[in-house]
Amino acid sequence: MKKIILFLLSINLLWAFPPTEAYFSELLSDNGKVTKNTLKAYNVESGGMVYFDGEITLTGVLERADNEDMGDNYTALRFYPDNNVNLPFLYASSEMYLENQGASKYGDSWDFSGVEFDRLEFGVLLKNIEVKLPEPLNKRFLGVAAVRAEVTIRNYRFYGEGEASREAYGDIVGFKALGDVETEYFSKDNYNDGNVYYNELQYNSKDDYVNIRDKANGKIIGKILKNDMINNGGVLLSINGAGIDYMNYENFEKNWYEVFYLPPVVGNGKNAIHGFVHGSQVKLENGGY
Repeated sequence: MKKIILFLLSINLLWAFPPTEAYFSELLSDNGKVTKNTLKAYNVESGGMVYFDGEITLTGVLERADNEDMGDNYTALRFYPDNNVNLPFLYASSEMYLENQGASKYGDSWDFSGVEFDRLEFGVLLKNIEVKLPEPLNKRFLGVAAVRAEVTIRNYRFYGEGEASREAYGDIVGFKALGDVETEYFSKDNYNDGNVYYNELQYNSKDDYVNIRDKANGKIIGKILKNDMINNGGVLLSINGAGIDYMNYENFEKNWYEVFYLPPVVGNGKNAIHGFVHGSQVKLENGGY
């Protein structure tokens, strides 16, 4: 059974994509604006990553959520442009494809003036360089938050491998909220309703409590009581994703795991504790199968 699951997981790795649309897609507008655009493609790496100089200021939806990539979950700050504004993208961006689309290479330099770029149809993954964001957009949490915003993006780049994989990246260096932050916190009953899968962990310690820390082997920020987990409905979720079930289970008890903990009195992610526990004190639900 385990070999079958590993085989199926290996197939899924070939089909890794960012989310196709914003969780709060209803916030997108047909009347978006681009107030500044100095983006200019200047280079492509052998792996198909196309790089742009300059920056762009445009409207859309800025969203914080957990995303999944090859069985691992990661926290993602993504910007989805409004329906009528564009960020450049190509679903195939290899050097050969770009040359077929009109790009020219002179020595180590590229000329993309002959390339007609498509529109980015998913959210660009942003690194926050210098912008103060409202809560909970500024941190990882169990849920999704979004706001209509005008943002400025630098260091824009993307790659496309047809139906195999794709991604776009940038640095957010300017932010102005255009409305209130919309937030949905996932609960003990629907924590897998987003674009990721969380594993539920079970208590596996002889002690009456398990420490939860701010980082691996870091400062203790709380205690997970044995009675709360076993008898009172406490829920402990591994953030690491489906990959730990099948690829790392043999070394599970030797590693630290990032978690969300919902004590019995906590109904959803708003007051969930975000931290780390050691694998020697917990175990995977159903033994990792």
